[in-house]
Amino acid sequence: MSTEDAIREKIRKLEEALMEGRISEETYRELKAKYEAELERVRSGWVEVEAPAAAPAAPAAPRVRGEGLGDLFNRALDFVKANPVVLVPPILAGILGAIIMAGIGISAMGMMGLGGLGRFGAPRPMAPGPGYTPEMPASMYGFLGLTMIGMIFVMIIQQIFNGWLIAMVEQGVKGRTVDLGSSFNEAMSKAVPIIIASILVGIIIGIGIMLCVLPGLVAAILLALTLQAVVIDDYGPVDALKASYNVVKENFIEVLVVVVVAFIAEAIVSIIPYIGFILSAAVGGFFSVLLTLLYMARRPAEAQVAF
Repeated sequence: MSTEDAIREKIRKLEEALMEGRISEETYRELKAKYEAELERVRSGWVEVEAPAAAPAAPAAPRVRGEGLGDLFNRALDFVKANPVVLVPPILAGILGAIIMAGIGISAMGMMGLGGLGRFGAPRPMAPGPGYTPEMPASMYGFLGLTMIGMIFVMIIQQIFNGWLIAMVEQGVKGRTVDLGSSFNEAMSKAVPIIIASILVGIIIGIGIMLCVLPGLVAAILLALTLQAVVIDDYGPVDALKASYNVVKENFIEVLVVVVVAFIAEAIVSIIPYIGFILSAAVGGFFSVLLTLLYMARRPAEAQVAF
């Protein structure tokens, strides 16, 4: 590669880093001016061309944060406004989940006995007479088992569809067309690591909650970016857990704020009759966009562009 081509490649990587939010606009302008000046000197023929091995190495200084949480929030809003199709996966997952659970006998509001289809509706125990101890009907055990299977199936749908959303955000950030079809194919190609990673996260959080509740909540925050690591950086399930932990531990307050605000916002809109679960899914989708932008802006040093 000629010296001129090498400088052009540096400029290309620099622009890509700006688009992904990994450097600030000020850093972008400074480095671009430097590279363009080098390119002009090479073209004029009077620059002293250095051998590639003698070129100065990238500084070991901490990576530039570039954007604060407020900036990322505004970017997420702009992204969703420009690409409302990104909310299709979470809303569709919410609708499918509601249909599945209603078929079992649980409404979207979590009430048993509403929306049951045929014999799969929630069993209604008979009121005991005076002097009789209440008994759990045998059919209730079957219903509980079916409910558990349904919840697992809904969880799988939600996680894969969340990966679908993340793939669309990556497309948009990298300047590609945000497309439902290609992003869905990408999510499906990573369905196995997505599901395994989700199960591992669930197990870790569950153990933490059983220990003393608080460790489980902390684990939920530290592992909140696991799917982003799987979809965007092609990490395996275990490495994705590590990647999420490494990013969140350096940005714990930011991720905590996003997760808490998302939980409150989803809880508020979910109480709206009839459409609450759809609105809750849309709100959750927005915060998934925000978390994805945060992950891409705060990724580990090895994911940063080399100048």
